Amino acid sequence: MGRLSALSVIALLTVACAAAPANDQEAGNQEAEAPGSCPHRIVEANAWVNHMPGPGRSNRELHVDVRLAEATDTVILLKSDASTTDNLVLEVRTSSAAPVPGRTAYREPVPDPLPKRITFRCQGGEIDQITRIEKVY
Repeated sequence: MGRLSALSVIALLTVACAAAPANDQEAGNQEAEAPGSCPHRIVEANAWVNHMPGPGRSNRELHVDVRLAEATDTVILLKSDASTTDNLVLEVRTSSAAPVPGRTAYREPVPDPLPKRITFRCQGGEIDQITRIEKVY
């Protein structure tokens, strides 16, 4: 339980790490890319590498945790073929099989090298991005 509390604190500390547009022109470009038909909005996204092994888990995992604007939204995150070495692209998809409404998560063995950012896409457009991935020991 202590490890979960520590991860929760780290997740909260990384809230401010989601990229924000530097100026109005960039904000306009971001809106132009985001399709109006995407029904989901991310209000908090965090990523960290867990270096602590646990029962049945590898010792290095990349974790992504997302909180949605609507507490009733049910989505899953799927790794996109558009992912590159520098950019992990995760598709946000509506799914009735989502385990927790209003939240979603993604986990994979840590890629080498670690991506520089994580981009969230929904129905073809970028809806959010993480540019800092924390390391937990």
